[in-house]
Amino acid sequence: MTISSIHSSIVRLQKQIADLKKKDAQEARNEAQATAKANKARIEAGRAKTLSVLQSKSRQLDSSQKESANASSKRASIAKSISDKSAELLKAQAALSKEENSQRTKIEKEIKKHQTAVIRRQQEIEERATQQVGATRVPAEPDHEIFDVFISHASEDKEDFVEELAQKAEAAGLAVFYDNKSLQWGDSLRERIEHGLASSSFGVVVLSDAFFKKEWPKRELDGLFNLEIAGRSRILPIWHKISKDEVMKHAPSLSGKLALTTASLTVDEIVQKLVEIVRE
Repeated sequence: MTISSIHSSIVRLQKQIADLKKKDAQEARNEAQATAKANKARIEAGRAKTLSVLQSKSRQLDSSQKESANASSKRASIAKSISDKSAELLKAQAALSKEENSQRTKIEKEIKKHQTAVIRRQQEIEERATQQVGATRVPAEPDHEIFDVFISHASEDKEDFVEELAQKAEAAGLAVFYDNKSLQWGDSLRERIEHGLASSSFGVVVLSDAFFKKEWPKRELDGLFNLEIAGRSRILPIWHKISKDEVMKHAPSLSGKLALTTASLTVDEIVQKLVEIVRE
């Protein structure tokens, strides 16, 4: 059973138990009232002066005793139902706890697996780069070229969000590495992006459906993970037209990070929060 179905069962059982307790309270009142009537009829029968009054009170006594016994029988049946439902509830709660632990363990394994893969890919990149030293001319990067934020994104998201985000972040005084502005004609794409990653204090990652379909943005994300692990950068996720379930499916290690979302914040509000974090 899924966590959702178990939770639904727990809610149903809790409602059933609550309803049974209400019925038991009502039958308890019925039993008390019938017992009181029986006691009254017994007293009045003992004081009867005539045969007709005695017979009448005796009938009332018999009827009230039957009502009391009936209510008592119903309460016994209700008590058994409450006991059975309570046992089912305890079983369902135990199943829920077990399933939640299982899901948590699964997510932790996925995160560890992803981190291991990221480290392995980064090691492969570094090994290839070391082998190519001397064979490829690497343009010197200016020593003073430092960025506040690196924007990792899919090209499909430029027009409706990323372009405006980069422009407004720069207008707010932030140094932004953004491919449309930071890459020049003739630049090595890989070398410039690796420089941008290594020279940025924060990595803004615009997670979207298009992002997870592209290989290059995922490589940038791997690089940012390595820098974050090394304490040289910090990942700031933004969810753009994507749900938490989709993020958990494609990047479980990011699902636990506090993220901003374009569904609830404007570009100006996102830039304001970004400036606050960078200037801390």
